[in-house]
Amino acid sequence: MLVLPIEARPLLVLSAPVAQFKDKEKTQPQTDRATGAPLVEVAVALTVDGGTPQVLRVSVPAPGVPKDLGMGQVVNPTGLTLVAGESGGRAWQIFRASALTAVKS
Repeated sequence: MLVLPIEARPLLVLSAPVAQFKDKEKTQPQTDRATGAPLVEVAVALTVDGGTPQVLRVSVPAPGVPKDLGMGQVVNPTGLTLVAGESGGRAWQIFRASALTAVKS
């Protein structure tokens, strides 16, 4: 498994937070291993100087997400990392952050 920190820069929120689940029936919430808090996923756009913005789906513990977070807001991520690995011959990647903080305009 590879864990890479990503330089913190403002991200544009593309969707409201969505709860993550361990099962397809959506009965068992996915939880953060460190805190036990439920995880949510937030789609954001990462701007790249001179390039095309990248869409990231970031997993964040629910207490680390502002309650009024919505599409179009700008946030600063805390502890944004890319976690990548391989399982069963298939590569996977997850973007994680410990919190998102709304940027005041």
